[in-house]
Amino acid sequence: MKPFLGIDLTENKKNEQFNGEEFLVARPSAVMAKDFEKTSEKAEKTVERAKLPLAVRVVQWVCGFAGLLVVTMICRVLGGEDGLSFKEVYQNVPWLFWLAGGCLLIWGVLTAVSAGKAKKVLSSEESTQVLSEMDDACDSIFTALSVPKDAGDVDILSFFYKEKEGEIKVCEKALQSAPYFNPVFKLFADSEKLYLANLEGKYAFPLSSVRAIQTVKKRIVISGWNKEESFKEGIYKPYKLTADDSDCIHCKSYYILELDCGGEEWGIYFPCYELPAFEAVTGLKAQEE
Repeated sequence: MKPFLGIDLTENKKNEQFNGEEFLVARPSAVMAKDFEKTSEKAEKTVERAKLPLAVRVVQWVCGFAGLLVVTMICRVLGGEDGLSFKEVYQNVPWLFWLAGGCLLIWGVLTAVSAGKAKKVLSSEESTQVLSEMDDACDSIFTALSVPKDAGDVDILSFFYKEKEGEIKVCEKALQSAPYFNPVFKLFADSEKLYLANLEGKYAFPLSSVRAIQTVKKRIVISGWNKEESFKEGIYKPYKLTADDSDCIHCKSYYILELDCGGEEWGIYFPCYELPAFEAVTGLKAQEE
């Protein structure tokens, strides 16, 4: 099965081409793409201005990490086999407590200053105008691609892989934060086709080619969280998603929408929390593994 948005390294380790170009049916015009690029650059500069200088952010991170590390050390000593009391530990190593307090105080102050600066910059008239232009550019592209205004956002899984004896083996390159990326697409359908669209183009799949939704009960790690609602709350709470120190999301399973396109088997891979959206648009129910 060929994974849509997969990057095949079987024959070429340097390949960077996504699978599925043959399903691309529309792209935004060159003018629209250029406008979006310009507004994106302006938005990036605005977001960067909302941050503290890099050197200060490094101090913030180091102090937060050091403070947490020292507090953890103190807690381990207090809960150790020797059974030392808080007073005894303080008498032996008072500098540890001052170090922890100082680091956490600096971290707290810088965090508050960072939040205040971000709020001030992003709520300014100039920033509001830039972000509004960004939204308008996105809306123009989706309108040109005939994407319905009520089309929902879904995460699609993309990954590097090698094929061996007909099986897909996910690969992880150096400096990847997680084995799976999760780009956002608009998902919708008409009477004949299922569509996935983003700001780079629209992909179309005949509904007649859709065969099943396969369940894969395997833990995966994806590169981040795209939704406005927290992964711990609301409709996402039942999936028991977790995050690690790199803000990567850990899922207990994922799904594959199987398609048969001209005798070739394809699969659209997506994380567990997107199952309701795919079941709704295809009318299928996931098959248990």
